[in-house]
Amino acid sequence: MTMSEPRLRTLLRQAEKAKKAGKRAAAAQLYREIVAEAPESVEAWLGLGELTSDPAEQQQAYEKALALEPENAVAQAGLAGEPLPEPAPEEEEEEEEGTETAVSPSRPLFRMQGATTAVEHDQDTPILYCYRHPERETSLRCYNCNRPICIECANKTPVGYICPECRHSLEEKFFTASKVDYLLAGIVSFILSLLAGFIVVRFGGGFLWILIVLFVAGGVGGFVAKLTHRVIGGRRGRYIPHLVATMVILGVVIPALPLLIGILLGGVGALFGLLVPGIYAFVASSSAFYWMR
Repeated sequence: MTMSEPRLRTLLRQAEKAKKAGKRAAAAQLYREIVAEAPESVEAWLGLGELTSDPAEQQQAYEKALALEPENAVAQAGLAGEPLPEPAPEEEEEEEEGTETAVSPSRPLFRMQGATTAVEHDQDTPILYCYRHPERETSLRCYNCNRPICIECANKTPVGYICPECRHSLEEKFFTASKVDYLLAGIVSFILSLLAGFIVVRFGGGFLWILIVLFVAGGVGGFVAKLTHRVIGGRRGRYIPHLVATMVILGVVIPALPLLIGILLGGVGALFGLLVPGIYAFVASSSAFYWMR
């Protein structure tokens, strides 16, 4: 994506307007949106370097601008900590009559009374604040619900930015597992994990066995996850990975209960016996969670 595209040129003009109006946070947000989509824009990097309050982000912005234009005086002054040179006055572009101005889909549109065309957000419009972080100014909106969101809440998609709530709602369409699938996943993964857990605890002990468990536990967790996934017909559930990982842990905790009871009764010697089950539980449950995602 390049700055020659109308939408990004419009964003750049909006950022300049916000900066002149003293809305530094809103302008900086716009510059971040521009460089995210058009990292070759020197103007956006310079604007971000001038307005950001983060020293690390400021240095990065000026370095990016210098990489694109090694002789750029503003970027050189910014990196050196010197006052920025005054920009040369530019003549405003006159828009051809009858031509619609492209407006960023992430910027709000307002209609003047009696007018038939949409106009851009200007300096007379109230400042927008993120609906999840009311103290943060923003210029972004969720493309799905149109509510204002800050850069932390914005999730970039091919068609714009989406807020966490809308993203969660859209993801639900991909989770087709029923209550029966959850029940089957729990039963199958528990039975398989319990068998593996008894083997781990029964033959636990010794350095060689620790090495074997380290190498094999991941494969066992993956096997439990894949077989469970096949039993439920490949359907996905938001919490099925968590359920299967929990069953893998329970599958080794139950056989290790005598060792736990021995420790509670003062048998410190049994503590070493929990090393192998502990390693297995961590590695196998992590693997099962990964494969069920």
